[in-house]
Order: sequence, then C-alpha cells, then structure tokens
Amino acid sequence: MSNVGQNERRSSKRVPFTKEIEVIGWGKYPCMKLSNAGMYLEMSNALPVGSLVDLRFKPNDSDPDPIQVRARVLYVHKGTGVGFGFVDLHPDQSATILKYIEKK
Repeated sequence: MSNVGQNERRSSKRVPFTKEIEVIGWGKYPCMKLSNAGMYLEMSNALPVGSLVDLRFKPNDSDPDPIQVRARVLYVHKGTGVGFGFVDLHPDQSATILKYIEKK
C-alpha cells in the first residue's frame, strides 16, 4: 500500500513529535509523529497488532501532568516502529494535544 492512500484515510493532522514516550510496562521509546488520534513510536521489539497498552507523555514540558491513555497497536513496521491509536482519550487530554498540534 502506498503512503498516499494511507494519508488520505487519516482524519487527524499528524505533526513531528520527538519526545520519549513511556509504554507502561515496556519502557520508553522515541516518538516520531503525533496526532489527536494516535502516535508513531520507534520500537524494534514490536507488539502484535491489536495489543492494548497504556502510554504516558507530556505534549509540552510545561504541562502540569502527563497524559496517560490506553492505546491499540494499529500497524507495525517490523524492526522500525509501531503505530498506536488512542482508545479512551479524555476530552481534556484531546484539547491539550490539539493545542500542541495547532502550534506546529
């Protein structure tokens, strides 16, 4: 599948996001892209598609509390990275992420 088709299906704007994200119980991994719907992490030890994990991160260093959200593995680029979709993003958390994205 080409990236063009994949990009056309996305309903959320994706922006570069180069911070460490905690995958609770697995460790910390560098993030490459963030959207209000999910994120892409560099992970060589990929989780199976469909797996549920909890992620913890701060969009802005000045945010008082980190966002903790359940996420599902949507796709895997074997040996490279994992695309996660947020499952239960709270409206306040969504607003924090959108505020970050709008600045980019």
